[in-house]
Amino acid sequence: MRKLSDLRFPNEWFPEARQMQRKIILHVGPTNSGKTYNALKRLEGAESGIYCGPLRLLANEIYEKMNDKGVACNLLTGEERRIVSPTAALTSSTVEMANLAKPIEVAVIDEIQMIGDPQRGWAWTQALLGLKAQEIHLCGEASVVPLVKEICASLNEEVIVNEYKRLTPVTILDETVDPQYTDVKAGDCVIAFSRTSIFNIKERIQESTGLKCAVVYGGLPPETRALQAKAFNDPESDIDVMVASDAVGMGLNLNIKRVVFSTIAKFNGKDNTNISIPQLKQIAGRAGRFGTTYASGEVTTIRAKDLSYVKECMDTGTIDLKLAGLQPTVDILEMFALQMPKERFSGLLQKFEDLASLSGNYFLCNFEDQKIISDTIERIKLPLRDRYQFVTAPVNVRNKTSLQVIEDLARIHSKSETQSLEDLTQLPDKAPEDEDGLMNLETAHKTIMLYMWLRYGCLKLLHAFCNNNR
Repeated sequence: MRKLSDLRFPNEWFPEARQMQRKIILHVGPTNSGKTYNALKRLEGAESGIYCGPLRLLANEIYEKMNDKGVACNLLTGEERRIVSPTAALTSSTVEMANLAKPIEVAVIDEIQMIGDPQRGWAWTQALLGLKAQEIHLCGEASVVPLVKEICASLNEEVIVNEYKRLTPVTILDETVDPQYTDVKAGDCVIAFSRTSIFNIKERIQESTGLKCAVVYGGLPPETRALQAKAFNDPESDIDVMVASDAVGMGLNLNIKRVVFSTIAKFNGKDNTNISIPQLKQIAGRAGRFGTTYASGEVTTIRAKDLSYVKECMDTGTIDLKLAGLQPTVDILEMFALQMPKERFSGLLQKFEDLASLSGNYFLCNFEDQKIISDTIERIKLPLRDRYQFVTAPVNVRNKTSLQVIEDLARIHSKSETQSLEDLTQLPDKAPEDEDGLMNLETAHKTIMLYMWLRYGCLKLLHAFCNNNR
């Protein structure tokens, strides 16, 4: 069991990539510095390649941009497949869905600093170690440079670092915004960290200024976020102000003149704590984006005591990442499970955590959500690979409806029965009129996305089963 949970040499998991002499190019800089633009220009001219992004929204954006330029590009995410052509040179995907088996010329891995994310960091590590690309372009914050250099040194691969500076200036204002939002103006983006706060602020701004607001937050479907961003950016629309969560920090290009933090504290599941320095910088950096309406940006707060924290964060230098995330493959867990045949799957994950050995550059990603899902479907009989598929599904474990849905779908799958999407969730006949109605609609969307994710995942399992039993 200790041997199976030895994760000190994850580079050995990808022997075909180790046989290549890959070229690693790091594009690093702050938000709005053009780093990703240059990497994508190289991808655009490649004979074959892949874009690996952190969000379905971003993967879809690159997919559309490439095809609009006449460069055939397919889309691959956990929930969606769009095949422009079976012979398309490029694929745009979420990082978890990156095809590690296919040899390609160029790969772009976006937001590489997320390699240190406690839940999802393993996907960036897997892409960095496993992609069979002649060139790998990594885009992100400068904080990742020492870690990537150390990892690539262990692979005997050289790293070329291209540093970028912000293309437009951003200024931290000395004046705060009126708590009644009377001096909010067109081009402002007010930041809050809960749905309730976002809608309360929206109402207060519209009542006190007459300006209409768009909203963006994590619970909204990516397509809805994109539509809200489009309305805010459109000078012909009647939308003047954005009220948003930290969801604006990644994946949306917005015409923001001034970022206004209504608060700098966010609930982390246990307590309200100040958002991290990198997170604050990323949000603040959305002001005055190059190529938009405003040639410079401004940042301020509602409360004077929060403004000092914003200034401190913006003045702080780069904080280097120390560790990259890892997650055992399903093959490793399958062999590990053979040593504990009567153990619950959540207990299996816990035992793996307890015994795991890691080297200085890596940490084991958090299994907490997987354990909750595992306990939810524990009584349902499933082969380990099927159970792993359900346990790693995109489920909001703090939502009882979502947990009930994953349990129902696991039970149906275990019986080899079918489930139509129409019978799984019902959409309302009209738009929601209050926050409860909106929450129900968001939950319905999450159910649809979970259904799509499992549909593709279970088809993949079925194909693998058939191939192994021909």
